[in-house]
Amino acid sequence: MTDQARLREALATGPFSLALRLALRASGLSLDRVQYRLRERDVPISKTALSNWQSGRTRPERPESLRALAVLEDVLGLPEAALSALLGPPRPRGRWLTRAPNDMRADQAWARPDGLLRTLDSLGTTLSAVDRLSKVALQITGDVGPDRVLRRIEHLVVLRAEHEGVDRYTVAYRSDLGPPEITETMGCRPGRRRGDRETGFSTFELLLDRGLAAGELVTLRYTITPGSPEVYHSQRLGASTRVFGVQVQFHAEALPVRVYRRFQSSVSETGSAEVDVRLGTTRTAQYAATDPPPGIYRIGWDWD
Repeated sequence: MTDQARLREALATGPFSLALRLALRASGLSLDRVQYRLRERDVPISKTALSNWQSGRTRPERPESLRALAVLEDVLGLPEAALSALLGPPRPRGRWLTRAPNDMRADQAWARPDGLLRTLDSLGTTLSAVDRLSKVALQITGDVGPDRVLRRIEHLVVLRAEHEGVDRYTVAYRSDLGPPEITETMGCRPGRRRGDRETGFSTFELLLDRGLAAGELVTLRYTITPGSPEVYHSQRLGASTRVFGVQVQFHAEALPVRVYRRFQSSVSETGSAEVDVRLGTTRTAQYAATDPPPGIYRIGWDWD
């Protein structure tokens, strides 16, 4: 896909940060030059603000920022409201209850969406392409070894094709403790992989055995090997998920003092309650739900 084609798709589907980044690239203007042209029109916007907008760290919300965005569209040679139309409603403050999860923006699902967008861009794809497959059911099984290292996270997922001919599934994983690997696949095979060192994102393609018809279901199994002493695992779920389950088994020589689960409707939600999870006789903590609300599900543990 050419840069112009990516820009057209991003302007049609978002997210805002990706569309702005591609528009800046297509203009050939540096941030210094863009800032200068805005200042010429009595629109003082800092380079830091522009950088944060295109990375997804922040977005224009205040009236003066929205006025600047209208001028920026003209500077970049874009149609009127091409970028502002991607912003949606103002970002909520405090507790936020998500909309239908397929509408969840990257900045609501991830703390550093700029890294995810960069890895997807390097694969020649966008967030809209990820939505071509929807999770219908997901079972996760984790294994913590005697050294307290999260050794493997097995995923058994049922997916539904939302478009004709879908032939790959994109997996995103973020860790500050090093890049993971994908192993032990069934119903698919590993494809390309991209990483973003700054944010800890790794993005994987899983190539399906064949292209799917629209509406067709497929079951995949794959294992993520973090190989690091992670003390939690988080999973993002959308509106399509009907069944969700997670289990983590601990080695007898590495039993945690506490296991908990937590739900967040978005990364901006603060103060979400932690619910204790009891270990069973097989040293396994688990949680399961039907028709789970969209959002971020975490199971974590403490050693001290």
